Amino acid sequence: MLTRPKVTIGLAGTLALALFACGGGENKDIVSAMKKADEEEVVVTKKTDGEEREIPSSELPGPTPEELAAWDRKDPEGEKHLYKWDKNNAKKMQTYWKELRCLRDKMKEEGEKAFGAEPGGTEQQQWEQFKQGFIDPVVDSWQQRLFAAEGQDILTKSKYISNIIEAHELVMNGYPKAYNDGDEIEVKRQDALWTVVENKVMDYSDKIGAPFKLPDLEDPKQLKKWDKFCHEVIFSKKKKR
Repeated sequence: MLTRPKVTIGLAGTLALALFACGGGENKDIVSAMKKADEEEVVVTKKTDGEEREIPSSELPGPTPEELAAWDRKDPEGEKHLYKWDKNNAKKMQTYWKELRCLRDKMKEEGEKAFGAEPGGTEQQQWEQFKQGFIDPVVDSWQQRLFAAEGQDILTKSKYISNIIEAHELVMNGYPKAYNDGDEIEVKRQDALWTVVENKVMDYSDKIGAPFKLPDLEDPKQLKKWDKFCHEVIFSKKKKR
């Protein structure tokens, strides 16, 4: 059996046959125009499929001035809340600072005795014994009692507490390491850091209307009172708040 070959014609070819069947010379021009349009459509499609597209950038645009201003805004009500709590509890928070000052002075006193001591010598051994009986049992326990008395939420109530924690770290680690290494420059650096933090406490106290002054240790009466106060801080591990 003979079969006819299949012939595939496009849209333009189909229309051309239809128009040819209708007759008329002017139809030839129409067919030619439609063939041309069909060819142009194919060319345009291929070009579109093959052209390189711009890859979107993963970088986000920078913030606008308005957004920056919004991020930098202050929260006056939040500040007032801290100031109010600290002012109402200023005496207690300042007493905590005095206690910490006692611990720091004791650390320096014993550290100076061991400064430059011969390794393995008497002074060195006494220094090691002092640290074992002072750093964890006294200094660290002091902070634990503070949080036990005030609760962890003091971290959100007070601005004093950040300075207290910073200074406590100097007594717990900064000064002991400096004296362990016999590094005079490092000891002075710890002193400078302490002074900066202590000045912050003083300035903040003035700001909230609760001036804070340490005793004048050149005055024998104040010195005697201070020594008694510090003795209770250091040797009364279960000091009541």
